[in-house]
Amino acid sequence: MTTTMPSRAAIDRAEPLDFPDRRPKAEPLTITVHAVVAGFATELCFTGSIDQLPALAARLVALGATPTSKPATHTAPLNGSKPKAERVTPAYDGDGQPICPTHKKALKEGKWGLYCSAKDRDTDEYCRLKFAE
Repeated sequence: MTTTMPSRAAIDRAEPLDFPDRRPKAEPLTITVHAVVAGFATELCFTGSIDQLPALAARLVALGATPTSKPATHTAPLNGSKPKAERVTPAYDGDGQPICPTHKKALKEGKWGLYCSAKDRDTDEYCRLKFAE
């Protein structure tokens, strides 16, 4: 089976194609509201479109909800990168060796500088302190 491609002249003579207007898909919006409802501090999560926010606010007012003064927090920076960790000055033992001020353990030299290899007993995570050189 052979396919014949149209010539440039045939393309120029063709009727324009009629495509329906493309509207951007509305992304679902998830909002967490911290409010007091009937004397109880609650966390309300809403998922829907931005057009529904006025109705949501009106419904919360009708229920007698009052906003709490809890500040908004972000779980991740907007640009997708982690914030830089604050660097602390290490403590020093009697021999002048740098030690972790929290765990009192000798610091080790790593690829990116000094680090503490101690684990937290409660969370089982390694020490997150970053040390100034």
